[in-house]
Amino acid sequence: MTKRLLSLLLFLAPAIHALDTARWQFQAAIQVPPGSAGIASVKLIRDIYVRSQAGLADLRVVRGGEEIPYLIEVRRGAVEFREIEPAVTDQSGVPGRGLQLTLDLGHRLKHSRIRISTGETNFRQKVRIETSNDERSWAIARDDGYVFDFSQGDRHMALLTVDYPVSTMRYVRVTVLGWMKTDAIRQIWSAYRNEHPAEREVMATAVPERSEDSKTKSSILLVDLKQSGVPYDRVRLESGPPHYFRAVELETSTDAKDWRFVASGTIYQTASDSSPGLTFSERHDRYLRLHIFNGDDKPVPVTSIVLEATIRVLKFSLAASTGPFFLFTGNPEAKASSYDFAAVVAREAPQPEVDATLLAPSANPGYRPPPPAVKPWSERYPQLLYGTLALAIVVMGYITVRFLLKVKNVSG
Repeated sequence: MTKRLLSLLLFLAPAIHALDTARWQFQAAIQVPPGSAGIASVKLIRDIYVRSQAGLADLRVVRGGEEIPYLIEVRRGAVEFREIEPAVTDQSGVPGRGLQLTLDLGHRLKHSRIRISTGETNFRQKVRIETSNDERSWAIARDDGYVFDFSQGDRHMALLTVDYPVSTMRYVRVTVLGWMKTDAIRQIWSAYRNEHPAEREVMATAVPERSEDSKTKSSILLVDLKQSGVPYDRVRLESGPPHYFRAVELETSTDAKDWRFVASGTIYQTASDSSPGLTFSERHDRYLRLHIFNGDDKPVPVTSIVLEATIRVLKFSLAASTGPFFLFTGNPEAKASSYDFAAVVAREAPQPEVDATLLAPSANPGYRPPPPAVKPWSERYPQLLYGTLALAIVVMGYITVRFLLKVKNVSG
């Protein structure tokens, strides 16, 4: 272990060098328990995000004036997914119930989702899922699922999957309540989906400005975060107790004028399940606009909108240099750092991780703003430029006249 740690230090040594921090506007102290050794682990906070470049390219860890290599671990989570198209042993319309399909998975597989393909449009149908090992005794896995399709103008949104608790039963019976056409479902799949959720934290909670659009039968919720730079990759609605199942669409903007589409999907809240949010690629825009398509239902009583971001953890070695650690940020001209620290750590024996604390950033006392950009010569001396051009025109005119006179004399 000692030899490996020594080799790690020797490997990192060339990468550690002095850093002139005069171009970084902010610094935040990193508190590490005294006498700690190994790898420091510190969660980034909102104040760092809003004072940094969107991609965090300007972050620098410094100790004793020396730049310390680091890595950023993004707690995105993971999803295990497997899907098959099982045999359909029965597909019929059951009076008083609806379209019913029995699936034979063939053997005992884990499954937790069905997905359908249909030619039907503009519908919202309730779905019941039952499971069995013998096709005689059936257990209800879920009786409040929904499939959904919505089109209006150039918008189209659909949810054609229903999740239920993980099962290993061989047979699955799917009932789409209200449908009686036996060919309404063209294909059906069984899937196993196991999600290890991302680790998120709340970045902002806002009460939206609300309006209703009678033409599209939608609620429009507008949020102003008051500043740009706040990261978010999930929007979650907090609402009153009513049950609902609605299509939604999210847009964002930097100026509340030009809007860009971000994501669409469904939000729902039932007696046994809920999904009141949308997840998407991370954004940093100041304004958000959420459309909730109500159809003929009453609007969802949204009380607030919560913005969440995936947690990022900054890690660095405690072995290098001496003195307190600082995280510098706020340099719009800084290029992204390139360290081999992550590759080295991945190939070394695991080292103990030490939880560190990141304090709120403050102004860097050594900050020196960059000198003003030097204007081009033509902008600094416009009179001289125009005078030169005028003189050139006069000279060219004189030369042209002389040339024409010579041509006239020769021809005469």
